[in-house]
Amino acid sequence: MSNYRNAEIKCAVNNLKLQGLSNQEILTEAEQVFDLSQQQYVIDILQESEFCSKIIRPIKSYDHNYLFEIIYQAVISGTSVEQIIDACSEELNLEDLAFSKLALEYILTNRYISKYERDAFIIELYQQYQESKSYQDLIKIAESTKNIYLKQLVYKTAELVAKKNGEIPTLSGDTGIAQNNAIANTDQNTASLQESFNSQVGNTLVETLNDFGIICSYLDTKTGPTFKRIKIKLGKGVSFKKVQGLGSDLVQQLGEQLGFDNPPMISVIPGAVVFDIPRCDRQIANFSDYIDLQSEIDINRILIPAGVDVDGKYIEISLCDSNVYHTLGGGMTGGGKSQFEKAMVLYLALRYPPSFVKLALSDVKLVSLTCFNGLPHLIAPVAEDAANTLQIFNYLVAEQELRYQEFKKVGVENIGEYNQMFCDRPMPRIISVTDECFDLLSDSTYKDSIETALMKLLAKAGAAGINIFLFTQRPDKDVIKPLIRSNCSGKVAFMVSRPEDSGIILGNPDDDRAASLLGGGDMLYKSPKGVMRLQGLYLGTKAAFKGYLDQAMSAGNNSPCWDSKLNFSSFNIELKGETSSNNQTLRTKLNKLTTDSLVNNNQSEEFSFNIILDDFTKSQIYSLHSRGYELHQIVQEVFNLSRADGRKYKRIRDVIAEFIANLEEEDNNDP
Repeated sequence: MSNYRNAEIKCAVNNLKLQGLSNQEILTEAEQVFDLSQQQYVIDILQESEFCSKIIRPIKSYDHNYLFEIIYQAVISGTSVEQIIDACSEELNLEDLAFSKLALEYILTNRYISKYERDAFIIELYQQYQESKSYQDLIKIAESTKNIYLKQLVYKTAELVAKKNGEIPTLSGDTGIAQNNAIANTDQNTASLQESFNSQVGNTLVETLNDFGIICSYLDTKTGPTFKRIKIKLGKGVSFKKVQGLGSDLVQQLGEQLGFDNPPMISVIPGAVVFDIPRCDRQIANFSDYIDLQSEIDINRILIPAGVDVDGKYIEISLCDSNVYHTLGGGMTGGGKSQFEKAMVLYLALRYPPSFVKLALSDVKLVSLTCFNGLPHLIAPVAEDAANTLQIFNYLVAEQELRYQEFKKVGVENIGEYNQMFCDRPMPRIISVTDECFDLLSDSTYKDSIETALMKLLAKAGAAGINIFLFTQRPDKDVIKPLIRSNCSGKVAFMVSRPEDSGIILGNPDDDRAASLLGGGDMLYKSPKGVMRLQGLYLGTKAAFKGYLDQAMSAGNNSPCWDSKLNFSSFNIELKGETSSNNQTLRTKLNKLTTDSLVNNNQSEEFSFNIILDDFTKSQIYSLHSRGYELHQIVQEVFNLSRADGRKYKRIRDVIAEFIANLEEEDNNDP
């Protein structure tokens, strides 16, 4: 018998096991090769192997991103918690099983509840509300409810039951403490999971970008109500243009793995590039959770709700900011435009008395703003057609002029200075909200008159305390003229179907980010300070909206305020438009003067006449030139002339070119 070492014997036995030999066959081979002591060692090895096969089951390690997605799908498909845990216990190792339990806890607690789930839960809750003899019955339901949003509904219902039964609830006592502790424990348990998951998603994105030949590194991830913002640092010498157009490629590469169907929005921020990945468990930003109706009102800080940013911070828009007096907004059906308009008007009516804020509303589609008829803040009934809208705009123009006369009389320049001087009798701010301005500006009868009135308001109304908001579903660049768009320094873009629509709304033809928005209130707000992606506020059920509206309808107006004495009901306006020389636009007069001058000199080869550009025309030319318009585009926009007009076009073009050259020379001479 050969003298084999134990290690060699064990290796030989394992090889035979791998070849498929049975224990008896291995023992038969051992009797022929080994001595008795070595044979006994083989028997011991076989017994150990048999014991191991009984106690250790075969396992497979899974990617944690995959596990999280599978568990989420199992939850929303209705699989019970017990079934999920049993399946994971049978298949996973201890590390993956622990991850799965944490993931399941996180999903059950923070998962977005669909409208139907919420409504069904509310129906059951209402039955409990009617049947409960004590609020403690609801407390027990709340303690057994995992989801934090449903849990809050139950606690609110418990307070209603306590009020109905005349009980004194102790929600702020032991139960409240228990609730807070439960939430705190949940946060602690899931914080590390969420951080780990975000890091894995970020690293997966970086690996995919590296596959495209883009050198970059992962920085961090922020989670907002609508999307996760992954911050990436591009390598030195890597241009943003290399990643700008990768949205569809990322859907193809990562859409199934990370759970998104739409291309992520890709933007530049200082020091990084950000990728906005839609959340599977998108959250709702409820109007009632964010608005403040209790704090002291500041007449010089009139605000409207904008939405919630990626950090979960509630953002408001100041109507008193001299940089953003007027706003243009647009987006397709389902984008959230109507909710934004309603939330803005409703908040203004709830928050501020009519002595501080007045409203001028137009809704030619009769779907968004007509519900506000009857508000004490209205200067006139909601306009439902182009004629009534023009009447409102002309009224605002007259109001604007009266306010400037008042400023001149007391020696101030704007409404802010006036209200600081006369704080006991302030001048109310007027907010004009026009839905579907496209229909108004394309109306064959009133479009010229409406455009003229709008231009007067956009040029001067802001300092007089009149804010203009224009919204549309169809942002046509040929209907909503460049001067209107450029004078609206605030932009609100909702989901659009065409990238060019995004460029028109945001004022930059190359900015197509609104085409990547998700709808349902997902929006971009642009001001001179930059662009923010926000989740707009959701007004809630029809019953909740009606409750707020009834409250706004009963708003009092006991405070004194400045009054122009210009009563809309007695404000008579001729709407004949084009036939009256009094209603000719300044542009029409200028074009006629130019044409007459050209006709009288059309036989001359020399440029023998002078065209005097007035201040309004100069401001038009300067605005278009500063925004990059070519010379021929300026001639077309201001004078409605093209190259087909021959000599007329050339002579006007030369006048404008000379004016622009003088402007540039003045800029170069400035120290």
